Parts: sequence; C-alpha cells; structure tokens
Amino acid sequence: MASQSKECAIVKGISIFFLVFGIAAIAVAALMFFGAPHVDLNMEDGTQIAQLYAAIMALIGLFEFVTGFVGIRAAKKHSLLKPYVYLCAFMVVVNLAETGHTFMNGGGSVYMYLVYAATAFAGIVFASRAMKNEGVN
Repeated sequence: MASQSKECAIVKGISIFFLVFGIAAIAVAALMFFGAPHVDLNMEDGTQIAQLYAAIMALIGLFEFVTGFVGIRAAKKHSLLKPYVYLCAFMVVVNLAETGHTFMNGGGSVYMYLVYAATAFAGIVFASRAMKNEGVN
C-alpha cells in the first residue's frame, strides 16, 4: 500500500475540519429551526426570522460538509483535487466578503470568518501542491 504524500495528508486534515464543522452547523441549524417556535423572541415574526437564519446556516453547513467530503476523497483520488480547489476558493471569497461586510456595518467579531478563510486558503495551497506533485491538470 502506497503512503500518502505530505500534501495529501494535509488536504485530508483540512477536509476533516470542514466536515466536522459542517456536521456541527447542520445540527445547530436543526435545533434552531425546530426550537424557534418554543422561544419567546419578543419581536414580530421572530420565529420566522430565526427559522430563516437556521435554513441559511443549514445550507452553509451542507456546503462545508460537501467540501470536506470532496477533500477527503481528493486526498486519495487526485482527479478531485481541482474541484476541491474551486470549493475552497469559493469559501475564501465568501468569508472575506463577510469580513468586509462586518467591518462596513460597524463591527462585530470577524475571527471566525478569518479562520475559515485561512483554512480554506491553506486547502487551496496544499491541494495545488499535491496536483503539481501528482501531475494532475
């Protein structure tokens, strides 16, 4: 059995990060969606707003899960490295846009967005190196 390259092992580790956080986001979104009717939010249409945010969070978690799953597969099947790079690039763009949006609206915590952007960028770098080493176009 051939051993994995260092770059592929790092891609797999980054992908496990995305997979775990994707599952966690989906679980929290489900709790938020189904728990919203039972919480007094003291605002008009608060339940619907909370459920909307839960649906958005579920979509984000699903995207993270898919990115992690593709990355884990790409670590072994090198033809999937290019789609993985595209998925990570999309994550970098979205998280940097959210960082800018947060700054433009007067503040808030941006550390989460920066961590995701940095992790996805590392995924791009190591997947690109693995593609170069494996000769994938």
